Amino acid sequence: MRHTQLFFWREHPDGRREVSWRTWVLIWLLPVLFLGAAVLMLAWEGYRHLATVPAQGEVVRVYAWEGDTIFDRGMANYGPVFRYTWSDGQETEASVGMSHPDWNFEIGSVREIRYFPDRKTNVVLPGAVNFYAGLIIGGIGLVLLLPALLATWRLRRWQGAAA
Repeated sequence: MRHTQLFFWREHPDGRREVSWRTWVLIWLLPVLFLGAAVLMLAWEGYRHLATVPAQGEVVRVYAWEGDTIFDRGMANYGPVFRYTWSDGQETEASVGMSHPDWNFEIGSVREIRYFPDRKTNVVLPGAVNFYAGLIIGGIGLVLLLPALLATWRLRRWQGAAA
């Protein structure tokens, strides 16, 4: 006899215990989403590192504005613009496309940057900081694995204890 009503887990009259697919989705949704997002973010940063080439960029402008998030409220954020020689030999300018309180570089200073040789887009400031967001999201995913594993263990134990 097949029950048609929705359930998360139930015990049948014959003693069988059943766990719905809905339960497994609820248990594993967040860890899988966070770990998947971390893999995608780290893969993107890896691609950016492999697809870009190094160059020396001269700081020509630095834009500044007040931070408005809970992490940078009351601090100034800086967005530098670099002049560098692109792959066709022409001088061009590009920003990083992001801002940070530590990027108040002196005008005229020279920094190592990375750029895409096949298209003119934002440049990349090299460093481990590019991977931090993916690593933090991955860490959250790993933390979320603990309750998912515990819930799976408990439900499997409950199923195995059926009469």
